[in-house]
Amino acid sequence: MFKLNKDILFLIFEEFQDDSKSLFSCLMVNKLWCETIIPILWRNPWCHKINYNNKNYLLAIISFYLSDDTKEFLIKKGIQIPTISSQSLSFDYLSFCRSINIDIINNIISIESSYNQFLLQQEFYRIFIKKCPELKYLDIKSIKHQIFYFPEANIRLESLCELECDTSIDSSYFYGLARFCQYIQRLIIINIDPKENNGISKLIEVQKNLKYFEWNDSFED
Repeated sequence: MFKLNKDILFLIFEEFQDDSKSLFSCLMVNKLWCETIIPILWRNPWCHKINYNNKNYLLAIISFYLSDDTKEFLIKKGIQIPTISSQSLSFDYLSFCRSINIDIINNIISIESSYNQFLLQQEFYRIFIKKCPELKYLDIKSIKHQIFYFPEANIRLESLCELECDTSIDSSYFYGLARFCQYIQRLIIINIDPKENNGISKLIEVQKNLKYFEWNDSFED
């Protein structure tokens, strides 16, 4: 029986990158198919339907990457860190990730204490900036952390192609992004605050390869 090699399989599965249901159904066919599909699914893990079980599993996978010192610090703060039963993951999942969606990450983290939630969010963002080798998509609506101060953030943000944000974010945040994100191709801004935001103006001004711009007013007069 003729067997397709991994490169051919990858090209085929790429055609289904927006059809996560079909990709998930192919995961269990054999090891080769699984190894080929996982990088595609984890390129943007936030675009798949996330139910309660998936939410907990995602939380456990991301927590796996936290250092022992960080885990110890968070536990001392009363934050329960989910664990994965096996000693190691089957894949280096975050190395395949090319996108960060702040809203979904925040939704995955369910902690009653707002302070503890803030701490865990910070550590998760730090891990993504460290582990994602090339960041292509960033959705920072409702973000409260200045991720461009994290180590290696400048390298990750330089490759950013698509950014979604809103005007509730402090102007200084956009000035920070403008230092590194100058080749954004697709920029979507939700205007939820009628106040002037000079940082957004600066971010738009420094762009050198902008191909699509969308501004949506979403506030009540």
